[in-house]
Amino acid sequence: KTSLDDKESSGINAEYGVERREQLESLRRVCIPSTTFLLVNVLTESGQDAAVVELADYLASEQYQLYTLFTKEELRRFLVRVYESSIRCGCDPLGFNEPVAEEQLAEDN
Repeated sequence: KTSLDDKESSGINAEYGVERREQLESLRRVCIPSTTFLLVNVLTESGQDAAVVELADYLASEQYQLYTLFTKEELRRFLVRVYESSIRCGCDPLGFNEPVAEEQLAEDN
């Protein structure tokens, strides 16, 4: 092989790498939000509302930055589901382990 062949080969590999990264990012933008909502549905239906609230911690994590994969509307819908689950399990709507005051429960119903 000549050095020209090496340059062409590395250019093809670099182009493939960029294309592959874009494909994976697109796949993540579609699959992570839809899988998250499926998981929220399963957890809610099985009475695991505290796990839904805990899931919000993973989405909000700066380490994983999963929140960047959601549209504003998807985030809004997710936060509504987290809020509803937090009320049902008696957690603070922000996910802290403090019980929600009885007055707040009465106001929400």
